[in-house]
Amino acid sequence: MRIKLKRLGGASVVSWALTTLVRMWFGTVRVELLNRERFEKFALDPASGNIVAGAWHRNAVFLFYFFRTLGPRGVMISRSKDGDIVANVARRFGYTTMRGSSSKGGARALQQMIAYMQETHEKRLCGTPVDGPRGPARIVKKGMLAVAKEAGVLFVPIACSGTRVLTFHKAWDKSMIPLPFSKMIIDFGEPFRIAADADDAEMEIMRLRAEQSLNDMTDNLDRICGYTVSLSKAK
Repeated sequence: MRIKLKRLGGASVVSWALTTLVRMWFGTVRVELLNRERFEKFALDPASGNIVAGAWHRNAVFLFYFFRTLGPRGVMISRSKDGDIVANVARRFGYTTMRGSSSKGGARALQQMIAYMQETHEKRLCGTPVDGPRGPARIVKKGMLAVAKEAGVLFVPIACSGTRVLTFHKAWDKSMIPLPFSKMIIDFGEPFRIAADADDAEMEIMRLRAEQSLNDMTDNLDRICGYTVSLSKAK
């Protein structure tokens, strides 16, 4: 899902408008948490330490809003023109931004995120869609797993679905946005830690574990919500 910039004005103006719209729109949406005890333990309790959250790109918009009230949060955002707007919105919601993606500046952004997550004087959370920025959909990339490994923190899979949503069927990720006054259900999977000395083969095992967990959680939530969508490539 792309933001059309040329006709909308400067990034600052557009980000202010988007932030206002998101607060008004998503403020009407009810949220149900599955595995609430995991959310409270790993997302809220400082004793559990910092966490890397991993979710599918299709849910990025709403989860971005959902986590706005937590403590210090870091997020990776591309260096594109669209990314300028998203970064401004993120800062308005209290996020610390690291600019980069797999196509430009990704290595530097990952190092910044690792350093951010190694701070232990406060509980911190970071994340970016693990199948982004361009897919393929629901295939985990290793970036956030590498952050969890190098920072020595837990990786927590997070899935989301909704009862009444607007789906962008032509987008590679089939982005979803909840309709006003609808309900979103969020699930928190079993956290896991990656050994500091994990080699490439072990990282691939962890990648497959995260991918399987996210897909199982997503399919389960879609069934609960009665949501169906084809992942076939849009024409």
